[in-house]
Amino acid sequence: MSSETGIEGTTALSDRLINLSRPGRQLPVYIAGPDDSKSYPGLILIHEIFGLNEHIKDVARRFARQSLRVYAPDLFAAANGLPEDRHNLDAMRKVWSELPDSELIDDLKAVLEFALASKEVKTNQIGTLGFCMGGAIAYMFGCSEPRVSWIIDFYGRIRYPLLSDKKPKHPVDYTAGLKCPVLGLFSGIDELIPPADRQLLAEQIESQGKHLTLKVYENAPHAFFNDSREHYRAEAAEDAWRLSLDFITRICQARV
Repeated sequence: MSSETGIEGTTALSDRLINLSRPGRQLPVYIAGPDDSKSYPGLILIHEIFGLNEHIKDVARRFARQSLRVYAPDLFAAANGLPEDRHNLDAMRKVWSELPDSELIDDLKAVLEFALASKEVKTNQIGTLGFCMGGAIAYMFGCSEPRVSWIIDFYGRIRYPLLSDKKPKHPVDYTAGLKCPVLGLFSGIDELIPPADRQLLAEQIESQGKHLTLKVYENAPHAFFNDSREHYRAEAAEDAWRLSLDFITRICQARV
């Protein structure tokens, strides 16, 4: 990647787990980045419904090796009813359904504030990226926070199946607040996100005069990027990785 942006490959990393104080609880955040004190672009990485696990930490380190300071919070850490086995999809969906989207967005704003306070982060080059549930949250967060420089959404729900007091709006309904470019990476084999929803997202972003780069991997299933699950598709994942890095590089070049 271009050295002009400060984003280039590195192998010496440091990582740590911190706790941010939130009202009545702690928010764990896994941080990974180059093992030096230089200033780099920042990335707020949002996990799938399974929470902050070893896969997400590995993804954080992958981005860190591209000279990014990565912040990966565990948004479910203090949730009620959290199962011992976070791979229990039904139990995790129930946990997610009881967490207000407003609380998730506020927690991510706290992570952003922490990153902005660091001299090791370029404060005008902080974006967000999420997978599945995290892709939708990344979109809602990015649309709610004008200091976010980019959004990368890996197959996040565009519309919820049902609204509730905890989820009062569909993710796409947050588009009115969008201030930054969006990269949407979706699956062509995904009953959760039909083509009509992707079209709606594109139309809403266009109506705000913002830029959307949309790529659909027609032969890949939902969660194709996760190399720890059976849905993994190497060709699609590698292409999405390249597009993500190129997207971040272009934005950072424009913000030097």
